[in-house]
Amino acid sequence: MPAYASSGVKFLRQNIRICIDSNQFIFGISGTDAASERLLLLLPRLEVVIPHIVVTEVTRNLSAPEVKALHTLLQRASNVTIIYESTPRSLVNKYIELGLREKGDAFIGAFAEWQQATYLISDNRHFLVELRTKAFEVVTPEVFLQRYFPSVYSG
Repeated sequence: MPAYASSGVKFLRQNIRICIDSNQFIFGISGTDAASERLLLLLPRLEVVIPHIVVTEVTRNLSAPEVKALHTLLQRASNVTIIYESTPRSLVNKYIELGLREKGDAFIGAFAEWQQATYLISDNRHFLVELRTKAFEVVTPEVFLQRYFPSVYSG
């Protein structure tokens, strides 16, 4: 069993739910960011919720072979749930009032709170610098890996 597998089981037992921003999927599948790529390899060990619009956005930004790789990855990760329901508008409005853009960022912030995510994993500067909420913590893939899977993180 790889070293990250046992820590992944321990991670799941902590009941930590994460939401992953679209760029991490794009960077990880395309191989342009090592931490995002490592994060995606850990998906089978994580409890993840993602809105359907993230999957749609990601597939729009990947090549056909990369889309196929994404679908294969999601099929193998039984703890990843794609949510098709609409995020409550009141929560979206809350995140607009917190300063996030309505079209994407406010929706993702609202979604993470609605789904009771512990972490939103993103390298989006709007989340990392501007968002202040107690509902969840925004962390980069590097920080998440260092915190929970140090054996697979080699910054």
